Amino acid sequence: MRELKTETIEFTDNYEDLSTDEGFQFLFYCERCDTDYLSEHQPCPSEPGEGILNGVGDLWSDATENGNGAAECEMAEAERVALRSAIAEVRDHFHECSHCGEWICDVCWNHAVLLCEKCAPSTTTLPSSST
Repeated sequence: MRELKTETIEFTDNYEDLSTDEGFQFLFYCERCDTDYLSEHQPCPSEPGEGILNGVGDLWSDATENGNGAAECEMAEAERVALRSAIAEVRDHFHECSHCGEWICDVCWNHAVLLCEKCAPSTTTLPSSST
């Protein structure tokens, strides 16, 4: 598992990079319940005139086996772009609770009151403030 430390993900720091030489894919986890959200597979870029798998296989091999700095930089940038796209794709499944400030997923979110289940369980109502 590789991690791209240059990207900040506001809704979780718990994710896996499932990328292979065929493309990029990421799995994001809710920090409260561990429900996972898998991004769609994004094919790696290829060189003009080559199939995606051939081009990426060569690029990945150059970057990882031969220490080719240019190919390594190109692959790292493609992976950063893919991660940004994956973040945007799954972002709507995560919500920030305005009461406690935690980021949680759809499963932990009380859609009726727009707070997390910890702050406003679905079976009860929020206590009213007496001021």
